[in-house]
Amino acid sequence: MPDFSNSCMNILTYAGLGDADKAKICQKINTFAAMSDQGASDDATRRLRKELTSYYYDIYKFAFFKSLQDTNIPDELMMFFYFGYIDEKLAGKENTQMLYEASTNIGFDPEMRVFTFYQWLRLVYSCKKDPSVNDFSTDYITTLRKQRKEGSITEQQEKEALQDGKARVTFEIDNMFKSANRMMSARITTFVPFFSEQTLTKPLDKSLVSFEAVNKTLNVVKAIDYSLFFRQTVFTAPELGLDKAFIQVEVLPDIILMPVVGTRAAMWQEITGAKRTTPGRFILPIAQEEELSKVFINICAEFRWELCKRIQGARWNDLSERSLTSDYVDYIDTYKKNHDLSQEAKERIKAAMLKHRNSYKEMFVADYATYIQFESSGALRHNKVVRFILFNYCPFSKVIREGAIATNPQYTQLIERYNHKIAHDLHLFDIACGRVEKAGNALPDELVTHRNFLTS
Repeated sequence: MPDFSNSCMNILTYAGLGDADKAKICQKINTFAAMSDQGASDDATRRLRKELTSYYYDIYKFAFFKSLQDTNIPDELMMFFYFGYIDEKLAGKENTQMLYEASTNIGFDPEMRVFTFYQWLRLVYSCKKDPSVNDFSTDYITTLRKQRKEGSITEQQEKEALQDGKARVTFEIDNMFKSANRMMSARITTFVPFFSEQTLTKPLDKSLVSFEAVNKTLNVVKAIDYSLFFRQTVFTAPELGLDKAFIQVEVLPDIILMPVVGTRAAMWQEITGAKRTTPGRFILPIAQEEELSKVFINICAEFRWELCKRIQGARWNDLSERSLTSDYVDYIDTYKKNHDLSQEAKERIKAAMLKHRNSYKEMFVADYATYIQFESSGALRHNKVVRFILFNYCPFSKVIREGAIATNPQYTQLIERYNHKIAHDLHLFDIACGRVEKAGNALPDELVTHRNFLTS
């Protein structure tokens, strides 16, 4: 293994800091590494954590832009980009070796669905991906448009900024990165973004996340909730005699592995921009100390909820326009008067509402997790009302409908109702496809995909 005893100075030199700043930051890193309790609440420790956090994002920015011109980026810099590594004493020698080995083995996700944050920034810089929304759910394009309307930039400057890689990356680091990095941490109040051995609650080799593990875990959830990432859109092909058809297309999310150790994950945004058929954006720590499957189920539940709210707009909780969110809100609001619920079920709902701070979204996330983890295998946990809502809007895949729950009395009627609806939709779709094929045309891939969706 290379010698990492001088990592801090090497990283700061690469970032282009002056000698005085390098000496000052290295001294503070050494002080922090020597502390027996880096999460202490005394004023001196709090001040040090705040200073180190401030340094981190500037160093990351400077080093990132330098790396764009470098064809041979030093090992400790890649460890810094991927994991927030800065110093061997702070990380611990054994962890430093693991981070080195992990960084040399990181390539690219063959499905181009999962990215390290460093890889993600390079895509943002090259305009292949748009910067993420900020804490106020405002994206880069909207921010520039607002600045132009306020007169702080001209129309020409707005156009230039849209293609300005440096400005795009700066927006991503100053907004999503700073917020998301802290959010992922298990220690939000004592968070420092540099990798430290003291932040670990389990061995590092048990928590490092690979692209393969992320894709595998997501596919497990998709195998249960098959329609999770499908969106309805309009398909037109007048040349085939098909003026308008509503079809489902699968839009998989972008998943970004943040350079932090943590126990949380987040559904950062449900779509990109204004178009509804754009990918959502999930963020996870690259060292995830919580069980990955549990984390994914929760962020998929958040995605279901937020995408429905986005599609429904201001009427997301209006029962006159039936949707996942409006039905679920009505279920929570009226449970006390619902004759389909036993007194025991009502008491459980009341207790759950207290636990989840009367948040509709948090209640739904918990119910969805139970639905995916237990109900899908036939281990019933839900009352009939919430089971109906979840199955209606998040139906199980065909394998589960015909397997684990096929003969369960609580599901037989729901499955029959679902099969009847799908048979009707499939009949109408086959009539439309028949006209295309009768004219001697091959079915477009979009229609083949939609038919596969209907039979899933």
